Amino acid sequence: MPNALDVLLVVVFAVVLPLWSHFLSWPRHVRAVEGGDTGARSRIYVRTLIEQWALVLAAVALFVVYRRTFSVLWLAPPVGWRAWVGFALPLGYIVLVVLQGRAIVASSSTLSRLRSKLQPLHALIPHTRDEYRLFVPLAVTAGICEEFLFRGYLVWVLAFWIGVLPGAIVSMVVFGLAHGYQGGKFGFRAFGVGVVLGVMALVTRSLLPGMLLHAAIDLGSGWITYAAVSRGEAPPKVPNGLAA
Repeated sequence: MPNALDVLLVVVFAVVLPLWSHFLSWPRHVRAVEGGDTGARSRIYVRTLIEQWALVLAAVALFVVYRRTFSVLWLAPPVGWRAWVGFALPLGYIVLVVLQGRAIVASSSTLSRLRSKLQPLHALIPHTRDEYRLFVPLAVTAGICEEFLFRGYLVWVLAFWIGVLPGAIVSMVVFGLAHGYQGGKFGFRAFGVGVVLGVMALVTRSLLPGMLLHAAIDLGSGWITYAAVSRGEAPPKVPNGLAA
């Protein structure tokens, strides 16, 4: 049964941090990047790594202190047909992104077109080899930690009051809003990814397939976008309106 500390932790990562990011930290980060701060991206990667693992450790600590069973968070691997369904999608996606990624990276014209579409994410995409080295563990961390927090912990807390399915739907919306700093188009895409991941968790009764798919999506996106922005001319700066 969730208690006041669980609710407080949910408010922190589902409400306070997204608002802080959208209105304060992200615009400040964009200004730093546009101002020529070469360490801005690396700092935000490291800060996000620390924040996400700290939140997960806080949730784990509450479960340990109150002697709860972690099975309620769907951390066990799926079995039977749920395993086949759960792992087929991420494995299929990995194959697809490798094939498509190689074709995209090999085409200078495709990379050029992609650069122009990445303008809203200019401040987030790794531009140097050192930034990319930090982005890889960040992508894996997002796959593990965000699934644990949004599809596991948040749904568990909400299910106590409104049930599992409504709780999962709310978590999908909250996940999309938490990525709203990326702008309308990319924020909506994040919401769509959250819906897919939420459905996967409901169908498989496990977070593990979603963690694998989430990490694969972020790793694939990071690889392709890094290839786009690190070749040829740099993408244009982010307009102030998109940074808000």
